[in-house]
Amino acid sequence: MANCLKKPNNKKNATKPEDEEDKFYCSVCGREIDEDEYESYDGMCWECWDDQLTEESEDMFGDVM
Repeated sequence: MANCLKKPNNKKNATKPEDEEDKFYCSVCGREIDEDEYESYDGMCWECWDDQLTEESEDMFGDVM
């Protein structure tokens, strides 16, 4: 998994508005996600989080929950 989840602020970009929100990225696929999704799904987008949960369920129980 990628450990670079939150894009650092780039102070060199003078055209970037000061009030622009920080961007968050899925730790699995790298897709840009909003802060709520980032916090709700452990730094992953919903699709990657759901895939991981399904894989863990199959490993633990031998079947999808």
